[in-house]
Amino acid sequence: MTGEIRGRVASGIGQGRHFTRLPWALEQFVGRLGIDPWPGTFNIVVDDPDAMPVWVRLRRTPGIRMENPNDGPHDCDARCYPVKVDGRIDGAIVYPEVDGYPPAQVEIVAEVDLREALDVEDGDPVTLTIERVEG
Repeated sequence: MTGEIRGRVASGIGQGRHFTRLPWALEQFVGRLGIDPWPGTFNIVVDDPDAMPVWVRLRRTPGIRMENPNDGPHDCDARCYPVKVDGRIDGAIVYPEVDGYPPAQVEIVAEVDLREALDVEDGDPVTLTIERVEG
């Protein structure tokens, strides 16, 4: 599957900074995605009606698995999808496999601080180009 997801930059709740530094997550980001992530995730909210079906279809594909070795109440596995952010920066969507995850929220990791690299702030538009994903 290929396509584009358009949305607007949104502030997260800060959990991405912790998650991207967990030893098991960091090892899998580097080993499975080739990304040594900047600490934190870059969040967008999909508010484009044409982009939402693309996001829904993408979430139904297997993606690249991130397997959490722990079994605590705040631990979860995730699926990742390689993307190009605004046509110029390699990254990956990280979709946590948790009940109640907001359906329009998209979290992205990259090797750089995407807010700074793109010179964007909350509310600014961003386009994610989905790299080739099977499914």
